[in-house]
Amino acid sequence: MAQEDSYKIEGKLANTVNGKLLLVANTDKGMLDIGEATVTNGVFEFTGRMPELTLVYLMPVKKNAVLAASFMLENANYTITMGANELIVESDGEAQKVWKEFYDLDKYLKQSQQQLDMQARANPPQLQRLQQEFKKIVAKVEADELTLIKKHNDSPVSAFVIASKLPQSLDEVKLAERYDALSEKAKATSYGKQIAADLEMMKKVAVGEIAPNFSAPLADGGVLSLHETKAKVKVVDFWASWCGPCRAENVNLIKIYKRYRPKGLEIISVSIDDNRQAWLSAIGQDGSDWKNVSDLKGGQSEIATAYSVKGIPCTFILDGENRIVAKNLRGKDLEKKIDEMLKKKK
Repeated sequence: MAQEDSYKIEGKLANTVNGKLLLVANTDKGMLDIGEATVTNGVFEFTGRMPELTLVYLMPVKKNAVLAASFMLENANYTITMGANELIVESDGEAQKVWKEFYDLDKYLKQSQQQLDMQARANPPQLQRLQQEFKKIVAKVEADELTLIKKHNDSPVSAFVIASKLPQSLDEVKLAERYDALSEKAKATSYGKQIAADLEMMKKVAVGEIAPNFSAPLADGGVLSLHETKAKVKVVDFWASWCGPCRAENVNLIKIYKRYRPKGLEIISVSIDDNRQAWLSAIGQDGSDWKNVSDLKGGQSEIATAYSVKGIPCTFILDGENRIVAKNLRGKDLEKKIDEMLKKKK
């Protein structure tokens, strides 16, 4: 039996399963191998000690092989058996039971997306309807997830789930709502502290705040200062030469810029490239004839960090006083907002 300060993982798979498995932990230092076991006639075992609750992956030694299972590892007993379509992980610890509730919700969302994608490919004219249907599913899943966070507000698993969404889908309003639902115990975990730090950064670029000033080299020479750039409306657009959706959005930005530049619009595209030639080539190929800047630090861009940019394309719409009016608008939504703001300026 696992002691209070150690874990034990017992695998009981099909008799024909043999080979070696790795136990890999998802840590703040990246993916770390924490154990290796030999599978003989479907039986294997891992033992060890975890200083903190951690998401782990069980996978074949060949790391490019299909992922076998993921679960929350704490100092408890685990049994892994073969299910119909996936490995089943059971534990006498509380964390895995809580994790399964969140996992099942996420699994439902992914399955729904796959089904709707198949329907869209089979019937393209129904794409818009299916997209609206998926938005409703996403909203329902987000609401159910918040309910689970409130239900398990004392669990570090809830803090982990929130922290794991930070790079993608949570704005400061949703993040604050979820963080506030956590107990002080959950907030004190490393995941809770990560959420608090990110929330503090995100609040600095919330709608209604003055956008952080920055100075950066222009593609055609010289240096641009955001606050010294005069315009009735500014769009700060984070992108990169290697980002397909960003390049596609440049087509929309060209139309918007041509129409509204004479009326007081300025676009400042901030590239998170680290290759100057790739950056300049993309500007030339796309015809992005507005102000383009980059510190050429790639993922370490200080400007992107100051704006809490977690994914691209990412846009901030500012008024003439550099106040953030809206975020992450694209296409027709962006054009509508710019038009509305410029009409107010008359």
